[in-house]
Amino acid sequence: MTRPDRVTTQQEFIQALQELVSMTGRSPEDIAKRSDVSGNTVRGVMTGKNWPQLRTVELLVRACGQDPRPWVHAWAPLNDARPQPMRGNNKELREQIDALGAELTGLREQVRSLRDALEQGEWGDRQREHRMTNAYFTFLTQMPSSDFRRVEFDGARAPRRNASPTRTYAEPAYEAIDVNSLLGKIQELATVEGLPGLALYLATSQLPLAIATVAVYMAPHGAIYNYAKSDVDAYLVELKACVHRYLRDCTDDQALPADGAVGPGRSA
Repeated sequence: MTRPDRVTTQQEFIQALQELVSMTGRSPEDIAKRSDVSGNTVRGVMTGKNWPQLRTVELLVRACGQDPRPWVHAWAPLNDARPQPMRGNNKELREQIDALGAELTGLREQVRSLRDALEQGEWGDRQREHRMTNAYFTFLTQMPSSDFRRVEFDGARAPRRNASPTRTYAEPAYEAIDVNSLLGKIQELATVEGLPGLALYLATSQLPLAIATVAVYMAPHGAIYNYAKSDVDAYLVELKACVHRYLRDCTDDQALPADGAVGPGRSA
């Protein structure tokens, strides 16, 4: 059997250890039980697949009935000579650790930035919601009334010799059916969602021309009535200005009230 103090290579050490185990006449499993080393570890050493750790050498040699100290002395320099990952290269290891630390710091900054952006976005959404609510309450309180005067005839009948007898209004008027249709559309669009559409509708839709006379046959017993042009025109001017203020208030960068209250907003 090769003595441990005469081995000079790792391969020779493994062969000497294998010879020691073989001389006992015991199986690797039996040696494993006697040495409290796992069967896989013993088989790895016996096949030369694994380099044994110091504790494994001590237990195996003692299980074979020999003093482990000479084996430990032989094992130590051979183990030091083995190429080990990062052994003797602390600088490279430190550089890798520093690089990972820097990357981790960068990731933390990204997470912090994303969290801040999310919070700012949520705060911005709340601001916009409050701003639009306040603007809508303001719109409702400032929306003009649509109480229009009914235009009356001036009482003068046209001469009967006129082939087309007419009655003359005291002032120009819009036909009621057209005005009522306009008011119905305004009522439909006067909502938070519909106000932008109302602005477009007011900018592009026009009432038919006002009339000053009406055929007598269309006004039996004064049954025909229409709305004063001046009243309707003034209403539309005020309504357009009111919708314009609403759109402006929705987009202005207004600060929320200190108490966060939502209600009728400031006057335009």
